[in-house]
Amino acid sequence: MKNQIEEKDLHLSSGKGLSLYITISAAKGLQEIIKTNLGPKGSLKILVNSSGDIKITKEGSILLREMQIQNPIASLIAKTIFSQKSYIGDGTTTKILLLGEVLKKMEIFLENGIHPQILCEGIDLGRRELERWLPSEGYQINIDKKALLNVAYSVVSTKINIKIAEKMSKILVEAILTIFQKGYQLDLNMIEIMQIENHNEMDSRWVKGIVLDHGARHPDMPKLVNNAFILLCNASLEYEKTDLNSRFVICSTFQNENLFTKERRLIDKKIHKIIQLKRFVCKDKNRNFVIINQKGIDSSALDLLAKEGILGIRRAKRRNMERISVLCNCIPINSFDDLSTDCLGFAGLIYEQEIGEEKYTFIENVTNPFSGTILIKGKNSILRKQIEDSIKNTLKTLKECIENQGILKGSGEIELQASEHLIKYSKKLKGKKKFGVEGLGLALLIIPKTLIHNSGNFDSKNSFGLLNKRNSSDSYVKKFKNNSIFDCFSVKKKIYDSVCLLSCQLLLIDDIIMGKGM
Repeated sequence: MKNQIEEKDLHLSSGKGLSLYITISAAKGLQEIIKTNLGPKGSLKILVNSSGDIKITKEGSILLREMQIQNPIASLIAKTIFSQKSYIGDGTTTKILLLGEVLKKMEIFLENGIHPQILCEGIDLGRRELERWLPSEGYQINIDKKALLNVAYSVVSTKINIKIAEKMSKILVEAILTIFQKGYQLDLNMIEIMQIENHNEMDSRWVKGIVLDHGARHPDMPKLVNNAFILLCNASLEYEKTDLNSRFVICSTFQNENLFTKERRLIDKKIHKIIQLKRFVCKDKNRNFVIINQKGIDSSALDLLAKEGILGIRRAKRRNMERISVLCNCIPINSFDDLSTDCLGFAGLIYEQEIGEEKYTFIENVTNPFSGTILIKGKNSILRKQIEDSIKNTLKTLKECIENQGILKGSGEIELQASEHLIKYSKKLKGKKKFGVEGLGLALLIIPKTLIHNSGNFDSKNSFGLLNKRNSSDSYVKKFKNNSIFDCFSVKKKIYDSVCLLSCQLLLIDDIIMGKGM
């Protein structure tokens, strides 16, 4: 008797099929939370963590990652969908809505006694039919600015303010076309995103080059340099302590002065080598010289460089050094014994700009313009972070769009057509599998329904009734369609595949058991 009680206590859900309804309830619960965020007129959520930090967002992926979810099934759904975000980029909110709606439709068939396994087979049939049908509705696009602008705007406008979305979509398309090279895979790491505090978000821009988050360390150094040779080095130009523990025993002030003189002589020798190289390559007055060092440059060395008209930047970040070497054709050096003209890179324009209380160094007109920096400007960190998150997702979508060169109709139009196609397809099938296909087709209508509801400009009851009748010629549906809104074909296809596969796995859960250590 005791063993039976202990075994019963191990189960979180008792009774046949009860755990399946817990699974469906978890998916519906997530759907209700995320539902109002969909579309350009979707609402925002405030996330408050344990330390009191606040984040305002409508990004489904951020909500799934940072929400406190206690239900084990809801937590499983959130982790599964968030893990797929890394290669899909966009569509997290759509996936949550579709998954919840598919399971909601399947619940009706389960109550009528249809086995979950049969419904899963039907969902899989619907998934394969969607895979076959979707390419016939897609459009092949050339990699041009206009088509990519429509796709970028379709994604960004659902996440941030419309006015900012128009500006950011232009910046993102310019950025993606900058790093695009025919025959090479797109590397989004070549696009750096930098936040700058500023009173106007519309001042955000794309810099075809690199931006360093510090300026020159000497007031007499030039603030603007044209046609500059660039020397990249990772060698100390200041007195350094040894890496290992060491001790110098000095018995007199004479020995101390002698040690200081020798150290100063070594550093000055390195500086004079740089000055000689500068004089050799900058015989023309229109040429200038810049040194960017990953390590330090002391005040005496900065004085010598400033007198020679050399712009010296110290303590540059390693990732910036790597990008400068690619952009400007520089060869970084670790010792000044290797100094030669072959190590030098070139940039057409280098200037320092003070924004707020911070100084920034801009390197533009570079030799290899296949990288750049997106400057996000805004009044507060919450808004800038919201823009940055939307930029990262949109860049992944644009990458998918360029690699597959396919788009689909947006604004829920493709879901309307897919729903109509699947319901017609289900009528041709025999047996109970057709209910899985029919349920999947009806579930797709949740996207246009939610978009209409969130827009606030429509009579929701009438609109939903018209959508359920799948009358695409009606004025409500026509008014809601927008020919300039497009979705990426491969992203949409992955969303449908992911929802179908995940819903099949969840429908086959028949019990929830508490593991060891719980």
